[in-house]
Amino acid sequence: MAVKQASAARVQRDLTAIAAGQRMAGAEPTPADMDAARAVLEHRLTADEAVSQRLADIDRAHGISR
Repeated sequence: MAVKQASAARVQRDLTAIAAGQRMAGAEPTPADMDAARAVLEHRLTADEAVSQRLADIDRAHGISR
């Protein structure tokens, strides 16, 4: 089954909503978080892949090995 691509306008609208939700929750979204969200919205990554990558980035930044 083919994955329908989201329009650039739809992706931008969703990213704006994601950023607004983060800010309402009291957290400023990082550029890396927004890049991950864009990749999911554009169907370049699954949500699970994006989460795994971000957790690995955070682990590396803090010298954590699992």
